[in-house]
Parts: sequence; C-alpha cells; structure tokens
Amino acid sequence: MRYSLLLLSLMAGLSASGQVLNIEQQRIITDTTGWSGTVGFSSSLTKNTETLLSVNMKDHVQYKTDSALYLIFLDYGLTKSKESDFDNAGTLHFRYNYKIKPYLTFEAFTQGQFNKLLNVQFRWLTGCGPRFKVVGKKHFRVYAAALYMYEFEEVESPRLFHRDHRLSNYISATWKFKSSAIVTNTLYYQPLISSFADYRLFNQFDLNFKITKNLSFTTSWRYFFDSNPPENVVHSTQFLSNGITYKF
Repeated sequence: MRYSLLLLSLMAGLSASGQVLNIEQQRIITDTTGWSGTVGFSSSLTKNTETLLSVNMKDHVQYKTDSALYLIFLDYGLTKSKESDFDNAGTLHFRYNYKIKPYLTFEAFTQGQFNKLLNVQFRWLTGCGPRFKVVGKKHFRVYAAALYMYEFEEVESPRLFHRDHRLSNYISATWKFKSSAIVTNTLYYQPLISSFADYRLFNQFDLNFKITKNLSFTTSWRYFFDSNPPENVVHSTQFLSNGITYKF
C-alpha cells in the first residue's frame, strides 16, 4: 500500500505538470528545411506488493519550410495494476507557425487531451496569436507569445462541462554556454479572460551539459499551479528529475 501511494503521488506530479503542454520543449531547432522528428516508447513491469505495468509513448514530427513550420506531438502514458489504473493520460497536439517578419510569427494550434489523475474526461483546446523573437543572439534567445485560446473541458466526477476563453501567454529563454551547457526556462500564464483570478501557471527549468562528446547530464524542474482545479485535484505540484543522455 505504501508503494502504491508513493507511485500515485509521483504520477500526480507528472500528470499535473502535463496540464499545460510546454510546446517550446518539443520544437526541434534546425536551420535546414524538411522533415525531422523523434519517436520514443518505453514499458516496464514491476512486481512488489502489487504487479504494476507502465507504458509510455512520445512521438514528435515536424515539417519546416523557409516561412512555415508544421508540428505534431503525441504523448501517451498508462500505469495500471491488476485492480485499477493509477494513471491513464494522453495528449495530441498540432501547431502551425508562419513567419511574417524575422521577429514576428503567426502561431495557431489545436489540442485534444484526457487525464484520469486530473479528473479530465476530455479537454479540447484551439487558439492563435503572435509569437515574437525578443532576442535572437547565437548563444542567447528569448521568445514570447500572447495567444487567444478556447477551451472545452469535460470533468469526469462530478460530471461537469466547461467552455472557457483564456489567454495563453508564454516567455522562453535559452542560454548556450562555452562549457557546452544549455539552460532553458519557459513560463506559461493562462488566465480566464472573464476573470483573471482564475488562472494556470506553469514553469519549466532545464539544464543540460556535456560530460563527454556523446554523454550529457540533464536535470529538469517543473512547477504547476491552478487557481481553480477540478474537484479532488491539488492546486500546485512540483517535479524534479535528473538523468543521463547518450547520443550516437
């Protein structure tokens, strides 16, 4: 039981941070046009006081031209025991960018999502607006956006439906150091247009530095706050992770 509660707490932190998708983290920065992407799949089977199955899948495909970018991102995760599902969540996101000026891009997106731990049966988002390149130096970049977003949400228990108009504002900064370290911080602020007291806040800090030519250390800190979450869902969560990445 203690093991199950620990796992449930960890998954709640991961799922709540997934309430706001950090699309800046999913962009593949490249100077060349054409197709690029990543495909990831993992699974695990753990047997302790209970047998737990975990399946995770992340796929990202983007197509870039001289003036436009098309991006599709899929994220699905399932963690279950014989008796019940601890977590069952999925996100499908499509985003379109069109460069108007070197510093100005038109951005449009749509997203479908479900998340058991967040008590969300289904959520659909769509929106658009301007994205600005505030700083475009080789080793330091800052982007900011002020987007309109329509949100439809179906809460599972108690059964409720929400149809809201929000702003989806974000600012993202990336520093590249001579020591081969890269620091990225992205902050999202999504208030309800009719009441700014109802808002979501999400911040993600990432650090990546090379140990060798192919080996890197990564650390990530995520913080999420919802001023008006669904029933039985906490207002705020934090998640810290560390890892090793090998490129070949």
